[in-house]
Amino acid sequence: ETDRFTLKDPVALLGTEVTEDYVGWYTMNNNSSTYSRSFVYRVTSVTPSDGSSSASIKYHYVAYGTTSKEKAQENINDSTIKEAIDSWYESHIKGTEYESYIADTLFCNDRSFSLSNTGTGFGFSRTHYQASSGNKTLKCSQQNDRFTVNDEEIGNGALTYPISLITSDEVYLAGGYSSSNSNYYLYTGNQYWTLSPVGFDEDNARVRYVSSGGITSVYYVYSSSGVRPVINLKAGSLKMGSGTVLDPYLVE
Repeated sequence: ETDRFTLKDPVALLGTEVTEDYVGWYTMNNNSSTYSRSFVYRVTSVTPSDGSSSASIKYHYVAYGTTSKEKAQENINDSTIKEAIDSWYESHIKGTEYESYIADTLFCNDRSFSLSNTGTGFGFSRTHYQASSGNKTLKCSQQNDRFTVNDEEIGNGALTYPISLITSDEVYLAGGYSSSNSNYYLYTGNQYWTLSPVGFDEDNARVRYVSSGGITSVYYVYSSSGVRPVINLKAGSLKMGSGTVLDPYLVE
């Protein structure tokens, strides 16, 4: 009911101390009291150590997972990266004159399935999303994936502030199709996350990121990478410039 397992009265044993008495026990393969995973292991058999330094233990996963695609995509919990972006917005944009230029238009966290997907999109089913395919699009088919602040007619109204991340398709179409390309306007030479989920594999989500020049890689979300916030400007905000490197757009 809580989607959580907690090991009570945890013990740590040397391999020489593990016997068949521990069949049926649970372990997380870690002796830290604060260690956390989305599954635990149930011990199914033990071959005693016979005086050696370790025992042979067989186990299987006991895991929690969502029970429907709708539950898996409820947009309830803020991600670590959303918390970081919201904090940046509060420090640099909120309450300043710049806020009046920012539009509440959608950011697409596209969790629609790719054509090759065979997963269910929930539980521990291996699932592939649109960003895993070769098709590039600026459309966002699911309203639940169209992140907005107040707009709930087109978007989902789930954001705290009108700021998010760029999608992998936007990077690709802007010129970031190769890690060796440094001649497009989004190039920074740094790596950073995009908003585009690639898939879910057992207990790990995978997301596309920009590696140096372009979209070339997929990262598990427990990995580290840079953050590059994105905002959308209201129509008419750009009053000067032609959009080139030497003559960039400027707000009024």
